[in-house]
Amino acid sequence: MKFLNYVYVGLIPLTLFALACQPRAEWTSVERSTTVGNSPNASLSQPTIEAVPVSDGEGDYKLVSGESFKLTVGAPNAVEVELFYQPVTAGDRALLLQTIRQPDKDVFSVDLKIPEDFNGEVWGRAKYPSGELKETEHLLIAKVVEPTNEAGKTQPSPPANTSGPASGTKEVVSDGDESARSDQLTGGRVERAELKPGDGNVRITVNVPAFKMTLWQGDKEVKSNYVGVGRKNFPIPVGMRSADKIILNPDWIPPDSAWVRKSPNVEPYQRISADDPDNPLGKIKIPLGQAYLLHEAQGASDIGNLVSHGCIRVMRDDLFEVTKMIARARDLSISDRQISAARNDNDRRVINLNPDIPVDINYDTIVVENGVLTIYPDVYERNANTVEHLRAEFHAFGVDTSELSDDVLKQMLDKVDGDHRFVVPIADMRKGTGLNGKLEPLIPERARKE
Repeated sequence: MKFLNYVYVGLIPLTLFALACQPRAEWTSVERSTTVGNSPNASLSQPTIEAVPVSDGEGDYKLVSGESFKLTVGAPNAVEVELFYQPVTAGDRALLLQTIRQPDKDVFSVDLKIPEDFNGEVWGRAKYPSGELKETEHLLIAKVVEPTNEAGKTQPSPPANTSGPASGTKEVVSDGDESARSDQLTGGRVERAELKPGDGNVRITVNVPAFKMTLWQGDKEVKSNYVGVGRKNFPIPVGMRSADKIILNPDWIPPDSAWVRKSPNVEPYQRISADDPDNPLGKIKIPLGQAYLLHEAQGASDIGNLVSHGCIRVMRDDLFEVTKMIARARDLSISDRQISAARNDNDRRVINLNPDIPVDINYDTIVVENGVLTIYPDVYERNANTVEHLRAEFHAFGVDTSELSDDVLKQMLDKVDGDHRFVVPIADMRKGTGLNGKLEPLIPERARKE
């Protein structure tokens, strides 16, 4: 059985080790030196663990919506129980939450406060008088993040019209695979418009293979720009997320992950201030939940590339402009000038968003937008660029592909590479004149220079 390396927290409140901007705590390695289940007393019953109150999430997830939850370990005849937490970003290490000593008791319970980005496995390890150790099953627990208003920080006044789409508009929401810019969702036209101050119906969408992020107000595009995304082994999760705050001059708390432990410059859970050159977040970060972020790119080379550990990277000028647009749309009590000041100072400031801004992450490699079909590279190699997928997209827009062989369609798919996309007007396909199409740079050269 493979054992983990544990990091000791003792009775430090759980909020101290949240992957958020907190002062650095003291961490001490605890090596596991005894075996489990191989002692003469191996007949002892397996300890159990239960968390309450929780609700069922996707898969094996248990969700906590409050500020705390209770962990209860049933371990007859045990003299001590240690509770551990392994964040999803923590690689092969874990945190010791608390040690409970209740001699001659069968049940060990504790109430634990839970931070916003709590997401990982929790389990107990029971110790018996003989020295034997036995572990409970592992529970997969995550915090359901609710909108917050932090005392002493910028407080927004909720706009009157943010409960839903403005009158006469349609919501552009994808199913996770469909690009929010697809003609199937927009009706065939993405209308561009200037931002309207005071209309808080804003949202952000990102289509990962296109490396494109769009800020929408109602059903209109107010700003789009190209971004960098997570590497193949650190992909940004696809689906609906939300942002409840924007942080200017954020600190960085590196997670306890293998890539951090290999770094010569930083340590897990070390507080890296905004003015430290080792801080990769830049001047602005927007938390998306579960330690995923939208933050500043380190340079133009990030754009259009797989560069991050699951986060979305945006060029500094674009991120400042998006922040100002959101503040104006939501009538927040922070001016463009105050936001711009973060470029030249290191003062950390939180802009709270109430209600949250939806952030819809899509993974759509074959998209019809404004009547033009575009094939993007399958950057995460998810078998998305198939002949069947391409035929289905053509059929959805009235293109008869019965005369097109699989080989012909595969040739179209094979034209795409990591630097280029293949485009062809649907009208040309209907007339039978668009088989050749054309290759275009995946990221326009001007976008790489901005």
